[in-house]
Amino acid sequence: MDIVQPHYVSHDRATKGVAERLVRPLGLRLVGDLHERAGDLGVRLPAGAKRRRRLAAIRQRGILFIHVPKNAGTSVSVALYGRELRHESIRSYLHAAPDLVRTMPSFAILRDPVERFISAFGFARCGGGQHRQVAAPFRAQYMKFKSLDDALTHVEQARSPYQMDHFFRPQSWYVTDRDGRVAVDHLIPLHDLGQAGRLIPGLGDVHFPFLNEGPRRRQTPTCEQEQRIRDLYRCDYDLMAGTLARRT
Repeated sequence: MDIVQPHYVSHDRATKGVAERLVRPLGLRLVGDLHERAGDLGVRLPAGAKRRRRLAAIRQRGILFIHVPKNAGTSVSVALYGRELRHESIRSYLHAAPDLVRTMPSFAILRDPVERFISAFGFARCGGGQHRQVAAPFRAQYMKFKSLDDALTHVEQARSPYQMDHFFRPQSWYVTDRDGRVAVDHLIPLHDLGQAGRLIPGLGDVHFPFLNEGPRRRQTPTCEQEQRIRDLYRCDYDLMAGTLARRT
């Protein structure tokens, strides 16, 4: 289903107000999730100017990168496209720009879920990093986290991925289609990022500096906290196990 009237995508106050009013009725907290949720519902929203520029940059580069948060994605997107990409799932591209998925190689970076959660917790508690902030609807709440347990409880109690900021969402949420199948061509473990140019056609010798590192001081989880992380992100462990199996 298409929503007509492409002038509705202009970023004026009226359009922004309409978008903000749609967020809560659709079960969202981030305006940026509107396109993602529209895909869930089979509704095609017209692309705004910024989104069109991002899609044009991807087409020009000829490689589709799925930006899974807290996995060096800021560095990769800037190195590839000269700009940051939003955190969008492969489903969003399949719905809004299927030609990108059909005609060019796609890849995403995966990270050990415990390491990623610790990094996400530090990022959340600080309200962001040097190059990116926690989204405003979550920032005050996250900066009040006193321990990993607070963050874990937040994720455990979330009714859907849309009820948490992107960096707490499972990695599998970004790389699978609506049937739960991996729909990204290449899944690269973070520790193998330096080999990406050899593994992915057209990537060549791109250098990926780390631009959005969180605080250097990391918290060590207790055994119980680590098990809670493993239970919450079991789908990501299954995803990584399948990725390693395909590469051996």
